[in-house]
Amino acid sequence: MSSTTTTTKTTKSLSVVKRESFFDDSFFTDAWDDFDKAMQGVLDKFDDTGLKVDVGSRNHCRDVYTKIRSSKIDEDLYASQALQITEKDGKFQAVMDVKDFSPNDLQVRVVEDRVVVEGKYHKQSEDGSSVSSKSFYKEFTLPNGADIDSVSTALSKDGVLTVRAPKREGGAQPAGALTSNQSSVQQQQSSSVQQSSNSSVQQSSSSVKKVSQSVSQSVSQSVTQSVSSVKKVSMSSSSTFSSTSSSNFSSNVDSSFGDMAKDMQDRLVFSHDNVNLKLPGGGSK
Repeated sequence: MSSTTTTTKTTKSLSVVKRESFFDDSFFTDAWDDFDKAMQGVLDKFDDTGLKVDVGSRNHCRDVYTKIRSSKIDEDLYASQALQITEKDGKFQAVMDVKDFSPNDLQVRVVEDRVVVEGKYHKQSEDGSSVSSKSFYKEFTLPNGADIDSVSTALSKDGVLTVRAPKREGGAQPAGALTSNQSSVQQQQSSSVQQSSNSSVQQSSSSVKKVSQSVSQSVSQSVTQSVSSVKKVSMSSSSTFSSTSSSNFSSNVDSSFGDMAKDMQDRLVFSHDNVNLKLPGGGSK
């Protein structure tokens, strides 16, 4: 049996507050420049007279823009629409011309981290015998620092819509996000731990090397002392036998001593401080 998981999207409809004319209502003051830029974009695309939008030419430029919009809207709802999006320091603002869309059909919603604007465009024929309708849809993704719960929207009497999302208070970030300072501290802590670990390993390695060298030197010294003792015993034994024996006896003794020396070498017993030499037959020298 297969199971289906359904993901529910968080959606909130926003109330569109109606205001006075866009350039007459101080509520829209901080959006005036944005709308000027939006009109300039349309003029640059469709007007070849080189008009530049500023405070002095704003009214004239808006009249030219309106004519362009009216002539192009049937071809494309979006190409001639004045629309400007600004994002700064976590704040979001969208300003757009929706004059040709029915206010009653205009909807603004917040869907998770996005703002969705929907509407309908209606056009009646000159003789009134027919009406055409088109749907309008725009979707904007809010920046990470925007306060999604405080998104607001307003519509001017002359059809300019603004959507605003303030910066999240306290500069709070989404869960799981790290500030640059936190990231820096973690990197420093990680570096410190790594350096400490490397130092410990180096110290341990140094101690092991010292112990190894000490043991090696001790063993080497013991072996050297043992070999020296063996040489002394051999020399002493050889001297004793040589001084008390004839040539024939010496030859036999040398042969016997060779066997005895091999046996002594096989039966050497090492200790930390000295070497004990056991001779054949239970005797020791």
